[in-house]
Amino acid sequence: MTNQGVINIKVQSTGYNLPTPEWGYEVSINTALIHTEHLPYGYGIWDNGVVNVSRILKATWLLNATDTDTLLAIFDDINKGRGQSVEIKLGTEPTGFYPFGPDHGDVGDFDCRMINIDINSVMAEPWQYFKTEMTFVEESNPSYSLPSEISEGDLQIGTITNLRYPPSMPKSRTRYGFSTQLAYDGTPYTVDKTNGFDYNATTLNMVCNQSKAAALIDHLINTVRNNYLTIISQSNNYIFGQPGGSNDTYTCQWLDSILNIKHTTYDRFEFDLNFWGEGAT
Repeated sequence: MTNQGVINIKVQSTGYNLPTPEWGYEVSINTALIHTEHLPYGYGIWDNGVVNVSRILKATWLLNATDTDTLLAIFDDINKGRGQSVEIKLGTEPTGFYPFGPDHGDVGDFDCRMINIDINSVMAEPWQYFKTEMTFVEESNPSYSLPSEISEGDLQIGTITNLRYPPSMPKSRTRYGFSTQLAYDGTPYTVDKTNGFDYNATTLNMVCNQSKAAALIDHLINTVRNNYLTIISQSNNYIFGQPGGSNDTYTCQWLDSILNIKHTTYDRFEFDLNFWGEGAT
């Protein structure tokens, strides 16, 4: 459960107070990147621009019957929350609730639209509470200054340093640029595109405090995008497995079209990052 701060959902001119949602809420960022083709020594990535990046919040609230009735009154009314824009108002003091990602902050007013509401059956524990899941899409966000970064480790992605190394270890995968098919008589025929089409990729399960998560996501979304970046780790970490080599520096491309971020508990965010790697240098 969250620290149970209070947020305000403003509909038309009326505000409704709700507790902050349960831990584990997720933000999905559509990066507006399309990975079109595996080219020699990399990917062809079509960048539709930062202006087309979109963010969706999916969060769960535990609400008593009175608060649940309030929500229903809002979202059953076509002149209020049903198909209309609303505001999530967080005020000027930090709330610890980052509705559209750690890089968009936990203060200020967010214009958004609710795209789904799901109210489950009454609960026995807590007694006569309802587990209510709501999904919002962000329409605009307040200005937010990224906080000073708090070091957690020695991993570097792009220009963001002192990141925590993934506790679950990298999940590397290799695919080679040749294929073999059998003729009707069983004779094998191979097409080899050369090793320029060999594919080394990895998934890093990032666990970050808010300052590092905000800095890294902001860097990927606004700066890296379809450009090459460097990952620097300690030697013999094999971020891209044995085929990628054991050295500490890798030239990479970012491969995520959708970035899913989970706020698991206080000051902890988890998200997977996928990279194509040229190899260790």
